[in-house]
Amino acid sequence: MNFRLKNVPEGFGQAAGELLKERGYGLCEDAGSCGHGEPCVDICAGQTQEKRICVTYTAACGADGAGKAVLSACGRAFLLRALMRLVRELEKRGTGESFQTQEKVWLDRNGIMLDCSRNSVLTPDRIRWYIRLEASLGMNTLMLYTEDTYEVPEYPYFGAYRGRYSAAELRELSEYAYSFGIEMIPCIQALAHLKNALRWEAMRGMQDTDDILMVGEEEVYCFLEACIRRATEPFLTKRVHLGMDEAWSLGLGNYLHKNGYHPKSEIMAGHLERVADICRRLGLEPMIWSDMYLRMNSKDNEYYDIPLDSDLSGAVKPPADVTLVYWDYYHTDEDFYRQYLRMHRQLSDQVIFAGGGWVWNGLSPNLKGAKDTTEAAMRAVKKAGVREAVCTMWQDDGAETPMGAGLTSIVRFAEHGFSEEVSEEALKEEFEFLTGASWEGFELLGEFDRPKGSAFYDNPSKYLLYQDALIGLFDGQIGNWDTGAYYGSLKDRLLKELSGRTDAVSGADAHGKFRLLRQESGDYARRVLSLYVRLADALSVKAPLGEALREAYEKRDMAGLRRLAEEEIPLAMEKIRAYRDEREALWKEESRIFGFEVFDIRVGGLLARLESVKKRVEAFADGKEEHLPELEEERLPFRPVKEGEEHTLCACNVWKTIVSASPL
Repeated sequence: MNFRLKNVPEGFGQAAGELLKERGYGLCEDAGSCGHGEPCVDICAGQTQEKRICVTYTAACGADGAGKAVLSACGRAFLLRALMRLVRELEKRGTGESFQTQEKVWLDRNGIMLDCSRNSVLTPDRIRWYIRLEASLGMNTLMLYTEDTYEVPEYPYFGAYRGRYSAAELRELSEYAYSFGIEMIPCIQALAHLKNALRWEAMRGMQDTDDILMVGEEEVYCFLEACIRRATEPFLTKRVHLGMDEAWSLGLGNYLHKNGYHPKSEIMAGHLERVADICRRLGLEPMIWSDMYLRMNSKDNEYYDIPLDSDLSGAVKPPADVTLVYWDYYHTDEDFYRQYLRMHRQLSDQVIFAGGGWVWNGLSPNLKGAKDTTEAAMRAVKKAGVREAVCTMWQDDGAETPMGAGLTSIVRFAEHGFSEEVSEEALKEEFEFLTGASWEGFELLGEFDRPKGSAFYDNPSKYLLYQDALIGLFDGQIGNWDTGAYYGSLKDRLLKELSGRTDAVSGADAHGKFRLLRQESGDYARRVLSLYVRLADALSVKAPLGEALREAYEKRDMAGLRRLAEEEIPLAMEKIRAYRDEREALWKEESRIFGFEVFDIRVGGLLARLESVKKRVEAFADGKEEHLPELEEERLPFRPVKEGEEHTLCACNVWKTIVSASPL
């Protein structure tokens, strides 16, 4: 099947050609240049003011035998969504059936934020892949979160050894995004979350605390002006996200010693005015996270504890030219979002909502959390008439969950921009069309942390992998859960989904219907699923190891201890190495190599410790050690469980807290 562009907006053809090429289709200039015997579809496309996306296809009836398609939408990215809807319907129906589809555009701007600051700095090629995915979904903004992973030549230590982007790379990416109708927006930090940047001796004098800037110092504002200038110069947009969230200890470090106590609201207001003035001089349109302004109205300096009937119309407000970004990844009650959106609008006329794709929960994505929060939040956003939203893809504690594990979250968030209510069947169809992967297979990635007794934030897969096999900090938390059987079954289910997806052959069936999977997307998706097969396999042996050692030790079952040392521990190490190698392969496919050394150190430490455990258990079984004190320590639950409480597991997403009770 080939396509001819007959009447389309300037620039549309290049972007359309790239999306079609990924699916194995081409653009031809005339009927004679189309492939011999292949059907051809003529496309006309136009931008309208109406907030709708329309696709009309008329089956071939003319002398040239070409079908006719008319696409209309209110923006290039929306037109590209229309194009991909056309292709999807043609693949499903064939070229011999006429049809029409129509969608309402609920959000003027809808996009994703890619975290490139928590060790995983996505390669430019992978960012381009996400740009094409966004365009296929009709998303039209892309925020690139870079705390210190962009160049500031005036400060050479800023982002050193972290895989930072050059100005030329960011410019090329911004232009590439623009060609698909996507606004690429720089996202930096201008107050807190700067621990990596402030660690260097060269930055001495700029720290209030280890991750917060020393507000009020002229040196700090010279630094910030350089950062803002260098971060925004490569981009085509005038919008910039300045961060300024979670400054928990603002004014309580070096600032307090120098200036005495000042309320956070006073410090924050003065600092934001200085930074906003820098933006005004540079002709920029700044936005910030909203939490610090909400915290000013909380008696406990919290973000989400403000009574829902509160009136904030008289509260401290940001400058009128600063947009507030309301981030909320936690609530499943639509009314909560509705009331918080109301309060935000009392603080600012410009409000953006930020939800979460939940790829930061540990080793695997929290897909149920992403679903439950997104469904409630996006219903509230649309009912409130908020016209811009973004799905954040944070990578907390070292980016151990690959970005690609959150693809279903992105598709879900995107579809809410074009439907009042989103059906699971529609999501499945869209996801499988765009990725060539099984929706059910990807949904299984959310099961790593959802056994019976789990709750929203729990992430047992991470602490069961990393915890010490002898000390077992979390063994007292898992109760009677058969972890080996659970993860063994999950591995089998993942393998079934992975093996059940085969590459389709380009071409039409007897009914003229086409089935063609995107090769690149399919490879990427399969790599993600393969990683989780390896993780489930590793956990099926490693997770129950500590309890098995303790039980054999208490019974003084020397034969059992020898079997564990000689068979189970080496098997666990073998499977962990396989998981590590698969993660490295996927890391290289997604990200620059900087930052992977942290994952290597973590897994290397795990393997080294298992080797030590093996030696110690063997020594005890051979009578060379009188006892193993680690196995005699009482197994306390990491999170105490109250009597009668059904929630038996816990959450812990900090590696250094998981691996030892001693400081690292």
